[in-house]
This record gives sequence, C-alpha cells and structure tokens, in this order.
Amino acid sequence: MIFEDIEKCIKLFSVFKEKSVILSEAILIPPITEKISSDETELLNAKANILFKYQKFEDIRILNPKLDRKLRQKDMSKWLMPFGFIAGIAFSNMTNLSTFSFLGLNNIGESLIGGLLGMVSGYLGSVFASASININRNKELRPIINLNKEGKWLVLLENQIGTELPWDVIKQSEAKDIIFLEG
Repeated sequence: MIFEDIEKCIKLFSVFKEKSVILSEAILIPPITEKISSDETELLNAKANILFKYQKFEDIRILNPKLDRKLRQKDMSKWLMPFGFIAGIAFSNMTNLSTFSFLGLNNIGESLIGGLLGMVSGYLGSVFASASININRNKELRPIINLNKEGKWLVLLENQIGTELPWDVIKQSEAKDIIFLEG
C-alpha cells in the first residue's frame, strides 16, 4: 500500500489493532530520498514494534532482488556444500583415481581433496542456482521503487495462511494505491 504521509499509515495500523486483525507481517517503509522530520521520527519511535515493524526499503527481501538472491545463495550453500563434500569423497573412493599423486598423497588424502573439490563445486552451484531465479522481478518492482523515491510511505502487509486480508479496512484507509505482490 502506498501513502502520502505517515499519519494515514499509523491510523491504518491503529484500526488493525482496534479490530484485532492478525497479520503475519506488517512493515512500514519510509521514503528513500526524503529526510524524516523530527515529528515523524517521534511518531515512529512511539509506535514501532507496538503496531508495526519499521524497516528500510533495501532491507526487505521481497522488495530487494539483490538481497533475496544473496540470502537464497547462503541458504542453498548450507546444504549444497556438505553434499558436494560427501559426493566428492564418494567419487574419489569409487573411481580410485590418483589425480593428485604428484603431491605424494595416499588414498585418504586423495579422498579429502576430492571432497574439498566437491564442496567448492557445491558452493559454485549455489551461486549459479540462486542467480537464475527471479530475473524479471525488477520490472515488477520498478513502480513501487519510483513511488518510494518520490517521497511516498509504503506499508507491506502479509496475511496469515488461510486468512483473508481485511479489504474493507484497507479500502477505507485512503491509500494512494494498493499493489499486490506474489512471493
């Protein structure tokens, strides 16, 4: 949701609290280019963590494809690297190749180097696999980024699984625009 000023955002969150609307996530995002006035800062400090979370645009995974890619790569490497290590050791033991015999290694040393090479290939696999997902997300986010740069406040709402967002309250909030994002 896009708002002209912070007061309407706070009013929406207050209505959610009054009506006991349970959301999975409610995040208030300040404008990128504008400095936040002292009154707005006071209001944010008083209401943040009570009614909503307060985060910067670049710290939100769904709005920042680079952050999303980095986090996805980190998560994938946690399971691909150990799998690559084990696969490298298994391959070295199955084939009995002596690729690194010039180093004077025995079978255990050969297996360990095979495991390390498998772990490196697991890391490279996580880098390439994470880079191949959500390539066109920037086109979808461009209007939201531009509105935020123009000084608009953004409200990001996520409903709980199996529940519907309170559309009647959202429509009454006088939002400049309501944008639905998947993912």
